[in-house]
Amino acid sequence: MEAETVERLVADALEAEVRSWYRPRSGSVAETVVCRLETGDCGGEDRPSRVVCKRGGASVWTDDVIEPLVLEYVAEATDLPVPRVLASGSVELEGESNDPLERWAIYEFREGRNPGPRYLDLEPAVRRRLVADAGELLGRLHATSALAFDRVGGLARGADDRSLRLRAPDGWHAVDPGWPLTGFPVPLAGDEGCRPVVTHGDYQPSNLLVDDEGAVTAVLDWGNAHVTHAEYALARAEARFVDVYAGRLPRAERERLRGLFRRAYANDAPLETGFDRRASIYKLLWVAQSGANYLRIAREPRGRRQLRTQVRRLLE
Repeated sequence: MEAETVERLVADALEAEVRSWYRPRSGSVAETVVCRLETGDCGGEDRPSRVVCKRGGASVWTDDVIEPLVLEYVAEATDLPVPRVLASGSVELEGESNDPLERWAIYEFREGRNPGPRYLDLEPAVRRRLVADAGELLGRLHATSALAFDRVGGLARGADDRSLRLRAPDGWHAVDPGWPLTGFPVPLAGDEGCRPVVTHGDYQPSNLLVDDEGAVTAVLDWGNAHVTHAEYALARAEARFVDVYAGRLPRAERERLRGLFRRAYANDAPLETGFDRRASIYKLLWVAQSGANYLRIAREPRGRRQLRTQVRRLLE
């Protein structure tokens, strides 16, 4: 995103002058910059000193930019620490319909540090607090009836461009756990484990902000939010906070983190007996489906650009 584009978007939407801006070292696959603004009075309210401006960031499930709508829904229905949406819109393209990558949004800047790059170096007490908070927040999200749907699917914009609708994604996606939940003679999970819930879509340490004690101050990057079964979403999130660190964290510590994550989740959302046995199946399925999804994405020019962006940020 060019400096002129950022300055124009912020100036038009917030009536504020951009003093300077920088790109975060990690975060969303959307074009993302943090803007420092001239402060002062704005209609009786103090103007923020910093905001986050994003452009693009289409969902891998539906190729639609949904993050602003998802955050508005989550902020209205829950008390989760998510950034407020300050403004959103589309860059007008002459002679053609707007491409999803031309959508933009300006978000509240939330204080905190990204724990992802230094997750293994955190003090054990800080990492445990982070994991417990992350489990509790995910449980609160999944327990929110106002965000309930009657089936699983990707999220896309409705016809009015201000609502969210379910859309079945193409191919074999990690959005749908499929037969492990429903295909056995006796389903692996009961009604609570199979209930469709809105979930983050990429819930991991790098998409959180925390304070010095490990308390979560913000959940970021909701561009791949979707609806899936509760147990499947929980197992996938647990893998990102615990299992991917096998060989780098002692087994006893991983088991402690796993217990903290599940107990905190269960404080708000039901966790059925036998989840431990089912979780391994869900995690293996998630790996297989994610691999298939990456292969599908890599066949498309936009998908290849998105993958290159992710690889570049991982290397950084």
